Amino acid sequence: MKFSDKIRPHADGDIGTSPTKQVNSGRLRPGNSSKLVFSEVQKHLSKSGGFLFFMKHSLFCFLLFTATSLFAQEEQALLDFEKRIEGAVVSTDIAFLKTAYADDFKFKHGTGHRSTKESWLSDVVNNKGKFISRNVDSSEAEIHGDMGITEGTITVTRADRSYTIHYVRAYRRKGSSWELFMHRTVEETHNN
Repeated sequence: MKFSDKIRPHADGDIGTSPTKQVNSGRLRPGNSSKLVFSEVQKHLSKSGGFLFFMKHSLFCFLLFTATSLFAQEEQALLDFEKRIEGAVVSTDIAFLKTAYADDFKFKHGTGHRSTKESWLSDVVNNKGKFISRNVDSSEAEIHGDMGITEGTITVTRADRSYTIHYVRAYRRKGSSWELFMHRTVEETHNN
């Protein structure tokens, strides 16, 4: 008997296999109606091959959602790391910055000046107390395997001036964290 044949009107106008009729006729105990309906649907889907398709489709959707969620978490972790770097420049946390910047770190400033890891860390120490804030206003991240690329804007407030930089940065995975190996300021706008 086909699944569709089981749900047909009887002469009295009722549906032939309603859970109420089945309970009243003694074919189904109370509380088991959902099991019967599910098993009948499952039988119908498995006969037509639909159940396997349904399960594969559901698994694919679940895996796609999980992967998308993991990528979003990785991207957010990289953006949080980037904000932590900016906070460390303001607070002159050289110990953290030594681990955050790769040994081959290159920094191209908006003025065209270029810094290495050593020269940039020296500038941070020499400017201790002059950086009031370095706020990442907007940023986006892309993860490509063990590489991460960010772009965005940072508003830099110093004791003597304020400016906004638009940047692109490149990171590589280092253990369970990241290290910044390239910063390029693509535009610098002075705010005052």
